[in-house]
Amino acid sequence: MTSRQLLLSCFSLLLVACGTDEATSLVERYASRTSNAIDTDIALQLKPAAELYNPLSPRRERLAEVPEIREGLLDLIDLRHCNLMQLVSERNTSLGRVAKPSQRLIYELKILPELNRCLSALGDDEEKSELKAKLEQYAQTKRLGFAPLLLNAIYNTDEMEQHFSLGQPPLTPGDQGYLSPLVGSLERFSLLTTLVKEQKWETPDFTDTLESDYEILYRTDFGARWISSMALLTQTLNQASKGIEQRLAGRPICFNGKQNSTSEILWNVFLKFYVGELQPYIAQVEREGKEWSRLHREIIDPLSEIPQVRNVALYFQLTEESPLWGPYLSARQRHTEAWQTLLDQCGLRPGA
Repeated sequence: MTSRQLLLSCFSLLLVACGTDEATSLVERYASRTSNAIDTDIALQLKPAAELYNPLSPRRERLAEVPEIREGLLDLIDLRHCNLMQLVSERNTSLGRVAKPSQRLIYELKILPELNRCLSALGDDEEKSELKAKLEQYAQTKRLGFAPLLLNAIYNTDEMEQHFSLGQPPLTPGDQGYLSPLVGSLERFSLLTTLVKEQKWETPDFTDTLESDYEILYRTDFGARWISSMALLTQTLNQASKGIEQRLAGRPICFNGKQNSTSEILWNVFLKFYVGELQPYIAQVEREGKEWSRLHREIIDPLSEIPQVRNVALYFQLTEESPLWGPYLSARQRHTEAWQTLLDQCGLRPGA
């Protein structure tokens, strides 16, 4: 081989290595070692997440209907009696009408408490009864629209939708820094949705910094990478289980439970590649995925009466209905049982 051929060969190998992420390399190594140990073919055929899961439905189908304020309901001149004129004027400008969901949310978090304060201040003043009636109607429309507006402002945004993307690589084994930057932002969104059940509340003190929470969502891709990890593990566990089950259907590795050289190899593969490599990655994906799902359920639960919330709620339910958790939990159980049965043949099952 000439030096030029050697260089091209090395470059080709480098390209192959760069094209395989660490998580995929881990599961392929696990499948290969297990395949050799049981003398049964386990050639992983891994499909991308986009071929396993349905994408989010189009945004137009997920938008919750927010009651509109009837034009002319408020007379801005009358609003000088309260601290509402500037807020309503801002909303009615061309900028306000095309405001981003985050900006509209910030406005709503400010206007409702001000409306309540204004109504209290007007009291039973007969001279202002007409204004009070208009304000009460306005406030009631705002209260009815607050929950659907929250749903739209949190889940029907570019920043959140990218976390449901089906095109990102899986989480890197051992790197657990993807989720932590998002926790505080999701907890603040959760605090906002709890306001839905309150009759009166004050503008949260973090309202003016909500834009930074959207920025954090935009700059991270945990959700999309977690979805890819779930797809990777679900396929790996099912395909490896199929190989083990095929081996179990044939002649036993150990006769009469007596260990041999093959069972020794099997035990080493189990410890090194299943317990030592695959299980820690499974634990990482599960632990962070459960926290991710919990945070979202806390946001979603107060909005559960809105029909459109089901579009995203299913992703975070640890049930068979979930397009992510359901198949994964089933695959994990199948794989555990396959290994237990295999090790039982040789009296090697842990805890037996």
